[in-house]
Amino acid sequence: MTFTEVAFIIMVKYIYKEFKSALNKLKFPDSWFWSRYTLNTYSGCAHACIYCDARSQRYYIEDFENEVIIKTNFDKKLDQRFKRARTLLPDIIAPGGVNDAYQPIERKIEHTRKVLGIIAKYKFPINIATKSDLITRDIDILQKIAADTWCTIGFSISTSDDELAEFLEPFSSKPSERLEALKTIKKKAPNIQIGTYFIPIIPFLEDNDENLEDVIKKSKDAGADFILFSPGLTLRDSQAQYFINKLKKSKYTHIVKLLLNLYKGQIHPPSDYTKRINTRLWDLCQKCKINIRVKRWIPSDFRKWNYILSEFLLNSEYIDAVKTGKTNKTLMWAGLNLNNLDESILDVYKRGELHTIKNFTPKIIKIVESYLEKREDLKKKTGLEKFL
Repeated sequence: MTFTEVAFIIMVKYIYKEFKSALNKLKFPDSWFWSRYTLNTYSGCAHACIYCDARSQRYYIEDFENEVIIKTNFDKKLDQRFKRARTLLPDIIAPGGVNDAYQPIERKIEHTRKVLGIIAKYKFPINIATKSDLITRDIDILQKIAADTWCTIGFSISTSDDELAEFLEPFSSKPSERLEALKTIKKKAPNIQIGTYFIPIIPFLEDNDENLEDVIKKSKDAGADFILFSPGLTLRDSQAQYFINKLKKSKYTHIVKLLLNLYKGQIHPPSDYTKRINTRLWDLCQKCKINIRVKRWIPSDFRKWNYILSEFLLNSEYIDAVKTGKTNKTLMWAGLNLNNLDESILDVYKRGELHTIKNFTPKIIKIVESYLEKREDLKKKTGLEKFL
C-alpha cells in the first residue's frame, strides 16, 4: 500500500452499520455481465473516481468517497440467506454494483474475502468488476469458485495512461497494475474467465485511436478472454456537476465545452457518436481476435436451454446494435424473458407453444427453431421433435 493510499484511508470516515438484507435479486439478469444477484459489502467508495455514476442522486449516497459504510455481519447474513432460502436457485452474483468490493479498506478488514468464502460454500457463480489489483490476494477462493461453478473477473480499464487515470480514478490501482494483475490471475488460475471492462470511455479524453487500440492490445497481451466496451459515460444530475467541476479545475478543462456540446443536456452521448466509436472498437477487437462478450454460466437444471438461447439472442442483438447503431427491443426482451420461464423452453417447443412466450414473434420463433435444429447436441437420426 502506498503512502497516498494510507493517508486517504485515514481521511475517510468509516461507519459500521448493520443492514437487514445481504442479497438483491434482479427482475431480469443483466445482459452484459449475466448477473442475477447483486450485493454490496460497502456503501460509498474510497476509490473516488470523479466520473462515477454512483454519485448521481438516484443512489442516495450523500458523501460518496469521504464517508464509507462498512456493512457489519454481512457474511453471516449472506450465509443465513442461502441457508434459509428454499427457492433460491444458483445464479451469477455480482459484488460491488455501486462501489468497488476491493476499495482500500478491504486490504485491512477482508470484508469481501469473507463474503467470497460464503459464496464458495454454497457454490454460486460470480462476476466481479474491480479497479484494484488487491483481488489477486483472493485467487485461492476465486479459483475454487471457478472449479466448482464459474468465475469471471473484469478489470475496469478505460485508459492505458497512468497519469490520466490518477486524475480520473485517484485511489484505484494504476491501469498498468491492473493489467499486471490480469496477467497474474490468467497464469495462476486459467479456469477463471478474465478480461477488461472498457467502461466508461470518456469522450475527448479516452476515445482517441491511440488509447482505444492500446487498451485492447495490452489487455489481449495480458491474457484477456474478452473486452466488454461502452463508448461515452453518463452525465446525470449531481454526478455530471461533480465531474464537470473537476474538469474545470484541471489541465483537461478544454474538454468541458466539447462535452457539453456533444451531450446537449442529455444523459448519454448521441447515437451517431456511439455508433462511430463502437465501429472502431469492433474493428480493433476483430483485429486482435478477442471476444466482445462475456461467456455465460449455464445451469444444469431446467433452465439450461433457456439460458443458452437467451445468451444467443442477447448476443445477437448486442452485436447487431454495435454494427448498425440500432437496438432491437423485441429481440432483446425475448432474450430477457427466457430467463424467467418456470420450465424448459424445450418443453414449450415440444408443445408447439413458443408463441406464448412474451416477445416471441414469428420471426424470433423461426430464429429459435433454426438454432435448436442446428445444435449437434440435440440432434438424433429421428429428428429433434422425436428427441423431445
